[in-house]
Amino acid sequence: MSESEVLRADDRRFEAMRKGDWAALDAALADDLTYVHSTARLESKKEHMDNLRAGKPHYRGIAPRDRRARVHGSIGVVNGVSEMHVENAGKEQRFTIRYLAVYAKAGDNWRMIAWQSTRVPDA
Repeated sequence: MSESEVLRADDRRFEAMRKGDWAALDAALADDLTYVHSTARLESKKEHMDNLRAGKPHYRGIAPRDRRARVHGSIGVVNGVSEMHVENAGKEQRFTIRYLAVYAKAGDNWRMIAWQSTRVPDA
């Protein structure tokens, strides 16, 4: 089922980010990626990969939940929530985001073309 394929692609991308598996992450991201962090910072694929390689930020934990995937032709859309544990500039942070990830089918693979996340306010 296509929806489960898109969720697996989402899982593989998160795992590559957490492990620092740059080859897997490069394969998971489309060349024309638009990545918007929960801080509203916008990055291209190159900027995103360069910052991750430099540990800005370093993702220590990513725990997605409450996800829903929909497929429209060769486009897959994931809406979800994730618990994030990041280290940036020597400071650790834990927070929750609500996110939208858009994937496009490229051959047999789903590659992320867009990401937008919003921090969930602390209760």
